[in-house]
Amino acid sequence: MDISSLNIKKILIIDLAFIGDVILATPLTRAVREHWPTAEITMLTVPLTEEIAQMNPYVDGTIVYDKRGAHRGLSGMWSIARELRRYKFDLAVCVNFALRGAVVAWLARIPYRLGYDAQHGGLFLTWAASHIRKGIKHETENHLEVLEPIGLSTKDLSMRLIPPEKAISSMEEKYGRYGIEKGQYYVVCPLGSYERKNMPMPMAAQLIRELSKKLPVYLIGGKGEKIELDGYAKAGSLPDGHVFAGTLSLQELAVFIQNAAGLATVDTGPMHIAQAVNCPTAAIFGPTDPKVWGPRNENSSYLYSNEPCSPCWGKGECKDNICIKKFKAKDLYEKL
Repeated sequence: MDISSLNIKKILIIDLAFIGDVILATPLTRAVREHWPTAEITMLTVPLTEEIAQMNPYVDGTIVYDKRGAHRGLSGMWSIARELRRYKFDLAVCVNFALRGAVVAWLARIPYRLGYDAQHGGLFLTWAASHIRKGIKHETENHLEVLEPIGLSTKDLSMRLIPPEKAISSMEEKYGRYGIEKGQYYVVCPLGSYERKNMPMPMAAQLIRELSKKLPVYLIGGKGEKIELDGYAKAGSLPDGHVFAGTLSLQELAVFIQNAAGLATVDTGPMHIAQAVNCPTAAIFGPTDPKVWGPRNENSSYLYSNEPCSPCWGKGECKDNICIKKFKAKDLYEKL
C-alpha cells in the first residue's frame, strides 16, 4: 500500500511512555509533519506527559489517556477508544513497544495503524515495524524506525520544545518573587528515576559549592524527592529557597532550564528537556548508555566510564556503583 496515495488529514500519535521518551520522539513527529504539512496531528499521552506534548511544535493538540485512573483496565480502554472514534482519525502511529497503543487504535476504528510487532502488536496494525533494534544508536533514531514500513524519515534529529506564553509569564513572576536573574544561575538535577543513577551526595555537594562561586545554584526534582534534595542542598551549603521539588509545572521547568547558564544532571527527564530547549548540559552516566540516551547538542557533553557491566539499568549485582562513583565533582564541573 502506497502511503502517498492515501487521503490522510487527521493523525493520532500514541505515546504512552515517560517524559524523556515523549521528548525523544520529536524527530518522529517532525517526520510526520514534513510528509503531511497540512494534516491535523494529535498526540495521545498519559497525564504526566501532556504538558510536554503540548510544547511539541509539530503537534496541534493532545488527548489524555489516564490508564491508571479514569481509563483504568479494559473498561477504561473501551472508554478512551470510544472517545477517539469521535475525532475520526485517518492514521495512528503507535510509538511504544507496548501492545496497549495498537489495541486502542484498533478499537478506535482508525483505518490505518502503524506500530511495532512487539507483543503480537502486528495483529492490530496495518503496518508493523520490527521491534528488534538495528544496532546501538541514539533513541531519537530508534524512534524513527517505526516509520520505516511507510518509508518516512527526517534528516533533522534535534529535539525541540517551545514553552507557552502562560508558562513564560508564570516564571517571570517567580523570578521576581525569588530574586532570580535570567541567565545568571546554574541548575543541578542530582537524582534519577532509580537510585543507581543518582549523584553521590559528596560529589553533588562539592559540585554545588564550586558552581556557587560563579553563579547561584538551584536544585530540581520531583515532589517526592523534596526531603532528599533538601539534604543535598544542606550538604552543598545552599541558602533556603534554592530547591524546586515538584513546585514547578513541566512547562515552567522547561522555561527555568531554558534560561539557565547550564544544567548539571544525571540521566533523567530534565536532561532531555534541556536538550529540547538548547540549555548547555553536562550529564553523568553510569547504569545507562549515553550513546542511546545522552545529550547530543553541540553545547553539551557527558561523563561515562564505560564499565564492562554497563549498561545494567540498575539491575546488576554491583553494590559500589563504581560507574558513577569513580568520577569527581571537578570532572563534571569542567564539562559544564
